[in-house]
Amino acid sequence: MRIILLLLVAVSMWSGSCETSPPNDPTGTLEIIFKARYGSQPLVLFEKIATGQTDPTDILFKKLDFFIADIKGSTRQGPTDFADVGYISMANSISQAAAEEGTTFTINNVPVGDYTQLDFGVGLSDATNGTTPSDYESSSPLGLNGNYWASWNSYILCKMEGDITQSNGTISGFLYHSGVDGMYQPKSFTQNFEIAAEKTTQLVFYLDAKDIFFKAGTEIDMVGEAQTHSGPAGSSEYNLAKKAIENLANAITLQS
Repeated sequence: MRIILLLLVAVSMWSGSCETSPPNDPTGTLEIIFKARYGSQPLVLFEKIATGQTDPTDILFKKLDFFIADIKGSTRQGPTDFADVGYISMANSISQAAAEEGTTFTINNVPVGDYTQLDFGVGLSDATNGTTPSDYESSSPLGLNGNYWASWNSYILCKMEGDITQSNGTISGFLYHSGVDGMYQPKSFTQNFEIAAEKTTQLVFYLDAKDIFFKAGTEIDMVGEAQTHSGPAGSSEYNLAKKAIENLANAITLQS
């Protein structure tokens, strides 16, 4: 009986040592880099730029920030969620070198694969906009009170601030804060890119600030409509804020 028990224990130990846990799926890292420009030149905050327009003649950016959300990539098998939300701030672009370097949003643990498309939205979906900072950890951009309007029950989806110089020499400020529901701008970029195991892949996006305000057919009158904090749907403030975030989203292009 003692021999039988010892044999059973030995068999049990052998079979247990042969069991292996399935390996974790391999992942890599994706860096999404945003570089702000004005036309073909890097955009440096707090530096006056000639617009080439009749009015305003010059523009100076002090802030250029926005949410991106629902970031996903697509392979031939279908879409894969990469990240829920990110916050892109050009606050460090205060020199030529920093502006050329851009702002990097890093996504870790991205499933490996050959991707053909990247999707994200500028702003936040109405469902996410219905949440509040208390619903998130402070490490999340959604958890920061500075990104939220309590009086509007909404996040500030984008912030564009600065000064303009008019043709008569008058210097005045501009401020476009888009928020409230109905402003989410989905974007889709077709490009092949590979995520390899334990490797970092970079995708570079350019944001042409000139197109936000002066692109033909979508111009914003920065003298007559110098600011908006959004507002009730259908109001002139709301329409201006929505136009601002639409122009911002359309000014983003992916480097080929």
